[in-house]
Amino acid sequence: MHYTGYRIGTLEKELLKKILNVKNNELPNQYSDTFSDIFKTVRQKSEYSNVIKRLEKKGLLRFINRNGILRNTLTKKGIVTARFITSNYYKREKPKNWDGKWHLVIFDIPEKKKKIRNLLRFHLKRIGFIKVQASVWVYPYSCEEVISIIKTYFNLNNEVLYFTTEYIENDKKLRRIFKIS
Repeated sequence: MHYTGYRIGTLEKELLKKILNVKNNELPNQYSDTFSDIFKTVRQKSEYSNVIKRLEKKGLLRFINRNGILRNTLTKKGIVTARFITSNYYKREKPKNWDGKWHLVIFDIPEKKKKIRNLLRFHLKRIGFIKVQASVWVYPYSCEEVISIIKTYFNLNNEVLYFTTEYIENDKKLRRIFKIS
C-alpha cells in the first residue's frame, strides 16, 4: 500500500488500525503491553518509537501534549488512511439481485502521477471493475463510498469521476462477464 510515494509497512498498518479504535484516536508515546498483539518480538517492541516517528514523518500522526503527557494522535490524513486500510472494500458481498444500473469510474491522471494512476487501476481491479476503455471502468454494483475513500486516500478528487447510468450501448458482453441478466 502506498500513499504519495511512502510505503506503509505491516507494523504501521496494524498500529493505525489500533489507533483508529482508541478513544480520541490517541496512543501513548511509549510502548505498552496493549500492543502485544502487534509487536510480538523483542525486536518489534524496540521498533515502536521508530514506527511512531515514521508515521509522523508521513503526516499520519502528530504529537500533542495533553496535561504534560506526550501523546500521539491521528491527523486527518491518518484517519483517512486508517479507514482505507480497515475498509476491506474488496471483500464486500455482491448483492443477490442486480439493480440494472452500471457504475462507472473515469479518470484523467497526469503522467507525473503515474504511480498513483497505476495504484488506482490496481484497486479498481481488486473491487471487480472491468476496463471498458483506457480510463473508463465499469462495475454492476454500487460502490460510491469505496470510490470516495480511494479518491480521498490518493488525493484524486479532481481527476476521478464516479457516476451511475442505466444504459451502456452493447452491454451484453459486460453482462456475460459479470454473470448478470
